[in-house]
Amino acid sequence: MVDMIKTIQDIEQSIEDVLWKSLKDDDHETALGEYELARQRLEALQDLPEGAEKERKRVLSYCLMRINDELEHLEQSEGSIQRAAESLKLAEESGSRVQTLRSRLALGVALLNTGKNSAAESHFTDIILQTQDESEDRDVIQVYGWTLIVRVNILLGKSLYDQAKELASHAIGVLSGIENYAGLRTAYSLLSRIYQIEGDTVMADQSREQAARYAELARERRQ
Repeated sequence: MVDMIKTIQDIEQSIEDVLWKSLKDDDHETALGEYELARQRLEALQDLPEGAEKERKRVLSYCLMRINDELEHLEQSEGSIQRAAESLKLAEESGSRVQTLRSRLALGVALLNTGKNSAAESHFTDIILQTQDESEDRDVIQVYGWTLIVRVNILLGKSLYDQAKELASHAIGVLSGIENYAGLRTAYSLLSRIYQIEGDTVMADQSREQAARYAELARERRQ
């Protein structure tokens, strides 16, 4: 069993390596191919002990998330909701709280991208209720911060700029506490857009500079 879990964790590490390489190189075709290979390796593992099987489902759930992300980048989003739903099912079966939250967020985004706003919002609300009081688990806090970012985008789409700005600032506070640089990059980019729309070019430029700074930190430290 130990050898099987080590194999699964090695596959997970390969997925992480591809993720950060794709963020650096912007080569989504190659990343998608690597994720598909990881999925095949995970699906080939059969008749595992219970503990190893739960690990396999957790990592496979994560792999499906990454596949969906790359297909979205490549504008090949057909089947995204089904993949996201499968990712959530696997995560729940794995018993991993963090992966279940991540998959729920991914499913919400897939629903949102296909115009199913009410269904999407139910997932975001559920995530926030489960995560907003978390003070110790950095991964859970990260999911909370990223869910706030998604809601900032929703508010921007509705031209609710004051609310979007307030929520973006809240997301920055949450993600600063765990030094999640990728999230901070995104939150500051959104904040820059809001200020630009409002005509505050000084704050827009400052937020853009912050986004660039955190983008560099994210590349350096993989956070």
